[in-house]
Formats: sequence, C-alpha cells, structure tokens
Amino acid sequence: MKTLRSLSATAVLALWAVNAWGQTAPRPAELEEVGTLSLPARTTEVGEVAVDTAGARLFVALPDQDSVAVWDVPGGSAPRQLSVPRPRALWYEERPKLLYVGTDASGGQIKILDVETERPLKTIGRLPDVVRIRRDLSSFRIYAAYGEGALAVIHADTGVHTLSILLPDRAADLVLERVGSRIFVSLPRSNALAMVDRLTREMSALWKLEGVSGPGLLALDEEGARLYVACESPTGILVWDTQKIREVLRLPTNGSVRWLFVDPARRRLVAGTDAGEARVWQAGEDGRHTLRGTLPLVSRRTTAAYDGRTGTLYVAAPRERHRPADVRLYRWPQ
Repeated sequence: MKTLRSLSATAVLALWAVNAWGQTAPRPAELEEVGTLSLPARTTEVGEVAVDTAGARLFVALPDQDSVAVWDVPGGSAPRQLSVPRPRALWYEERPKLLYVGTDASGGQIKILDVETERPLKTIGRLPDVVRIRRDLSSFRIYAAYGEGALAVIHADTGVHTLSILLPDRAADLVLERVGSRIFVSLPRSNALAMVDRLTREMSALWKLEGVSGPGLLALDEEGARLYVACESPTGILVWDTQKIREVLRLPTNGSVRWLFVDPARRRLVAGTDAGEARVWQAGEDGRHTLRGTLPLVSRRTTAAYDGRTGTLYVAAPRERHRPADVRLYRWPQ
C-alpha cells in the first residue's frame, strides 16, 4: 500500500491565502429559482436527496417522519410518502426503478423499494450507520459506506451483500469512476483519502492530508482528472489531480460544506454550506477556478441533489420558525 504526503503545512497555508485573495466579495450566482415543492408541515429534519433524471422524480429522506417523500417533477406540490423507518442515505436506480434506502432501523439496514408499486422488495441487514450508497455503472454492483470502516458490495439485481471491503476507519463519502476502476473515499478520523480498486476489491492507497483536517464530502470530474474534497478546518475545498495524485488548488468557503456537486459538461462546481449560502466556481482550461457568485439559501441545514442533464439544483430545507419546510429548484439561465 502506498502513502503520499502532499504540501508542507507552511506551503498549504500560503496556497490557501493566495486562492482566497480576491474571492471574498460575494456576487449574485447565476442560478435562478424556478420552483418550490412543499414538504410535510412537521418536517424538522431532512436527509439525503436523490433525483430520477429519466422519470422526472425527486426523493427526499425525512428521518423525523419515518418516510421518503416522492414527487413527480414538475407535477403537483403534494408528495407521496414511502414508509421507511429513519431513512438517511438514498440511491435511485433508473433501471429497474429501484430506490435503495439506508436506515437506522434494527441496528442498520438497506431497504430496496420498488418505486412503481411503492412496496419493499428486500431488506439487507447488519449494515449500521450507512452514510452513502453509490452504483458502479459499469457493473451490477452497489457500494455502501457503513459502520466503523467498510464498503459493502451489493449485487444490484439480487440485492445480495456479497462482501465488505475494510477501511482504516469510518468513511464520510465515496465517489466512483465511470471509466476507471477506482473508488475514492474520505476518512475524517485518519485525516486521509483512501483509494479502493474495484477489480481487486481492496484498498490500494492511502493519502494523508496536511494543513487541514476533517475531509468529508467528495465530488469527481473524471474526465478533467479532478477530485474535490470538502474539509472542516479550515473550511474549504481541496482540488486534487487524480492523475498526478497531488493537491493543486484550494477553494475557500464560508462555513462547512453540507453538499457538493460538479458539473463536468458545464465545468462548474457548486457547494452549499452551513453559513446558509452556495458558492459557484467556473473551472477553466488552465485549471483555475473562478468564483462566479454566491447564492443565498433559506436555511443553514440544507441538503441537495443535482441533475446534470437539465442543470437543475434541488435544495431541501426543514421547517424553521415561521418558514415551512420545502424544496427549492434552481437552474442555470438559458
């Protein structure tokens, strides 16, 4: 197993300061609000959001409601509610229209639901604290980060948990290459990024971070060879070159990142934070990232999903004081 150390602490802080320079003045983001979907009135907590880009459906996990809200977008404002105890992580599989839900029920499970009939098909047990579910689009495998440090490998057709890949500690997020065979995993306790090989089904590299702590959410631009890593201290986003395996840039954020998406086609990066704002960067051909603007959000506790096909951002927010719980839809101007 290889270990790679990046920049020295002094160089890291200097690089952070350079990239923060001139980016503190907020400008209006180009995203435009195009609609609102109402959440159940008593919603005080929102979990992960998932989107069905083919069937124009939206899913929002509602842990305090023991359900997953489902809309036919852009249909009516009243969602259907699928009964699932304490749902957290979501993954929607367009074919054959299945929703994978990581729950806190019975010590930790993944429930597989048929979206068309709205009935459960299978329950996979002994998976505590599922934080993320993702699909290997080149195979029939689902990967789920769970427990104190493992990736569950699940057959997408049968729902059989075939094996688990062990990690040094609890994962915060994972992203998969579509063409390559690598899985990138963030490990906050180890303050590191792990690389898992889907062919050998084992961790093949561990990259320690310096000058920052708490790597969390990830976003991958595979064609552009860029991995984006949100960090807790200092708050910001590391930009990694996935070919040269090194850090190349840092992007400052106002607050901790709660959601992070990259749009390779539009060459844009969008990050929402607990400061109640979203920042948008434009990636240039020279590797630079220019801050395009800042979008004010209705809450500091938002979750979100992004549909790259239509350029639509869905931002869910719980009920707070006199503001009802809802999902705001944003798009890039035509």
